[in-house]
Amino acid sequence: MQLKTIDYGSDRYQETLDLRNRVMKQPLNLDIRDEDLSGEESGYVVGAFDGEQLLGMGSLSYVNDTCAKVDYLCVDTEIQASGVGSNLLMAMETEAKYQKRAEVVLEARVSAQKFYEKKGYKPFGDVYLLDNAPIEHIWMIKTL
Repeated sequence: MQLKTIDYGSDRYQETLDLRNRVMKQPLNLDIRDEDLSGEESGYVVGAFDGEQLLGMGSLSYVNDTCAKVDYLCVDTEIQASGVGSNLLMAMETEAKYQKRAEVVLEARVSAQKFYEKKGYKPFGDVYLLDNAPIEHIWMIKTL
């Protein structure tokens, strides 16, 4: 597995949209292309590849001078729990540190909360539904 930075709008970026759509949106009868993802142009998008095959992706944005936000972490359904998500999350945390951010926040699906807790994230606030993913989510934070 190789991790590679992905340029916004590139063919590889379009592959991330297809993956996110298939894994995260279509099961909810949604389409990722209905979302405003223009913020990803100024953020960090990383992909995990086996040769040319995209296994998973992550996107990170910068909330302010001290905080970064994981906007997406998506791994192909067939290989979840294989370490791909952990490697992508670590790459985003490394990028956040490089960009001098002291903490990372994310809106975790409650079904993924334990994964993030194992990686050092702490939940805060109440469980809620996201407009662009109407299933239970919770805010989580990690100090880098």
